[in-house]
Formats: sequence, C-alpha cells, structure tokens
Amino acid sequence: MQITDIEYVLGKNKESLEDLVKINPDWMIEKLKDKTGIHSRHTLGVNETEKSLVIEASKKLFERVNPDDIDGIIHVSQSPFSRLPTSACLIQDILNLPKNMMAFDLIQGCSGFVYGLSVASAMIYQQGLKKVLIICADTYTNYIPKNDRTNRPIFSDGAAAAILESSGDGSIGPFSFFTDGSGGDLLALKENNGKEQLFMDGKKVFKFSLREVPKAFNELLIKANLKQEDIDLFIFHQASAVILRQLKSKLNIPDEKWFQNIKDMGNTVSATIPIAIKQVKDSGQFKPKMNVMLMGFGVGLSVAGCIIRS
Repeated sequence: MQITDIEYVLGKNKESLEDLVKINPDWMIEKLKDKTGIHSRHTLGVNETEKSLVIEASKKLFERVNPDDIDGIIHVSQSPFSRLPTSACLIQDILNLPKNMMAFDLIQGCSGFVYGLSVASAMIYQQGLKKVLIICADTYTNYIPKNDRTNRPIFSDGAAAAILESSGDGSIGPFSFFTDGSGGDLLALKENNGKEQLFMDGKKVFKFSLREVPKAFNELLIKANLKQEDIDLFIFHQASAVILRQLKSKLNIPDEKWFQNIKDMGNTVSATIPIAIKQVKDSGQFKPKMNVMLMGFGVGLSVAGCIIRS
C-alpha cells in the first residue's frame, strides 16, 4: 500500500507581507517574517472557492490517474463547500467518478491528512478497496480580515488531492493520535459582528505543540519499532517558522532530514503535508524504501502522526 500520486493547487491571488503592511503600517514586517517564516501566501482569487480548488486539484491528478479506478473519496476540510449533502458525494458527481464507491467528509484541520490516511488505509485493508482519493482543502482566509496580525500573515488557501493504492511495496502506519478538546477554543471560529472569524491564541497553541508533538513522536517510534535515526525524512505540518524551529531543535532532527516550505506557501492547514510530499517527490528526494514520518498538529487541539514506507 502506498501513496502513488499527488497534485495540488493554491489560491490564485498571491498576497505578500508587504501588501499587508501597506494596509497596516504599524506592523513590524521583519519581526513577522522571522516569527512566521512566511513572506507571501495564496488567497482565493476572483470566483474561486474551496469547491473550485478541490475540482482543479483532482482534475490535475486525473491527467495521470484513471478516474474509473477510484473506489473511494475522502474529502478533508474545515471549510467544505457543502455540509448537507456531504461535499464528497457532490465531488463524485462533478468529477463523473464511478457510483459504486464510498464517499464521505472528514471535518479535520491540521491533522487532517494523517486522519485521512488512517481511515483510507483501514478501509483498504478491511473493505477490499483498491484506490482511494484523499482530498485536503481549506480556505481559512475567508474567516480572516486583513487587519488580523495574528492569523492573516500565516494562513493560505489551497487544496491537495492524493491517491492511496492497495498495491505497491510500501506501507502506511503505524499511527499515533492525541486529542485535547478542552483547548478547542484556542483555535476556533467565533462570531464577530455577525460574521464567523478565526480566533487563535498563538502562545497557547504553540505551548500545546511543543508539549504534545514530542510525546506523539516518541510513541510513534515505539509503535513502529524504529529508532529516530531509522527515519529518513520528517514532514511536519507547516504551521509557522517559530513552531517548526522549536520542534526541530527539541527533537534534534538534522537539516538533511527536515522539510520546510512555508516561505512563499503559507499554512494551508490540512493540505500542508500532502503538498510537502508532492514537492519532495518532484525534487527527487523521495526514494524507494524510505521511512518517512508525517506529523500533523494544531486545531482541535489535535496531534496525528504516522510512518509511511515508500
């Protein structure tokens, strides 16, 4: 079982930190660049929606993948274009995919791709599915005004579509999960003047990540019966530079095994990890028989990690 192909798209409007500072002249641009590590991000363009990103990413994927072979859709999003009916069912129809398939949504954010892999791999094992389409898409900027210094410089709009197949020499798992719903209000949608707006207590989410990710990291190695040096590549959720720097240092991960792409990408929430895998594959770094650790963390509050064998 292995991830055989991935495609992604980003919002067509590119918004730089300089663009935001023009609107907010009191912002300290160099401090923000150092803290977030993000210089520019992608937001929805004219007539773009979560739906259009999902369909575009999937169609790019189907330029190489036969859509008639898909027997499952898992749509992962906290900003789905339809809640009733589920977006996944509509995606099946829009893309003219086979009808003899399962299709459902997972309402999950930063840990979403790992959750999707967990569910898809279990269904492949238990239900005899052959090829599952996992689509991760979030459009958080819809909930963030341009004067929000905490969130606007970080989040980006994008979608990634990945194929998980039952065939191949690779493997998916084991998995490690952690959930603390008591901190759910630390990164949440809250009403502000009749509109939903993203709220994040950055300091407390930061502390949660530094406290719980290392625990999940160590638990995952134990479950996989691996040592840290057995891992060839670490792909973590691309939250922000300050969190990634601290985790990399705390876990003593060497530069050559660490992936980071947020400078001109931003935090695309559930799509960060599949986008990263695609970029690693395109660069030629992703080779057969590699042990890769994936680690999602954040909104929930939630942590989800897994080991994939390429």
